[in-house]
Amino acid sequence: MLNIGSRSSPSVLNLVLIVTVIIAVVDYVLISLDSDDWSWFSNRFAETPNAVIVHCYGKSINLDRSSNHFSAMTEIMNEIMSGQKRYDSLSISLETYQDYQQSPGMVTIEFFYPAALRVHSGDQTYSSVDNLMIPLEGHHAQTYAIFGQNQGVPTAGSLHVDSTERLKEYLRNQKLCLTAASTP
Repeated sequence: MLNIGSRSSPSVLNLVLIVTVIIAVVDYVLISLDSDDWSWFSNRFAETPNAVIVHCYGKSINLDRSSNHFSAMTEIMNEIMSGQKRYDSLSISLETYQDYQQSPGMVTIEFFYPAALRVHSGDQTYSSVDNLMIPLEGHHAQTYAIFGQNQGVPTAGSLHVDSTERLKEYLRNQKLCLTAASTP
């Protein structure tokens, strides 16, 4: 016969399970509120820029949106940004930004997006950027830094990825950016 009025005895295992779930939910909510990003745990980056400009030893190369180079560079960028990223306080000034564009000793790539976007990094610093700049040769290139801007103003800090070598290889293999010694 079924005893409807009986209660099961409390279980330590059930208590531990309930406390663990509550702690996990509270942690997720606190991190989400702190980063202002409910998808902070996602590494996925699949954005399409409206412009890609390669600054190659003082000359700028605008890639046409319909070109294979534009598509390939966007795909490589999305793969790089979908990997592990860490935030660093390293920032650039407007003067350094101009050097990246004009210096005969530097190579950088800029990706311009049609609207401010969120780079899921667990840090709200990159919650509103419309331009991502990657130095490939020159200042900070060896740190694999990615600098952000919002409406032409550099954001605080930078993101660092495992490597930006694939972008550099693509430029070299496609002969889009010749070395400083071989530029006319």
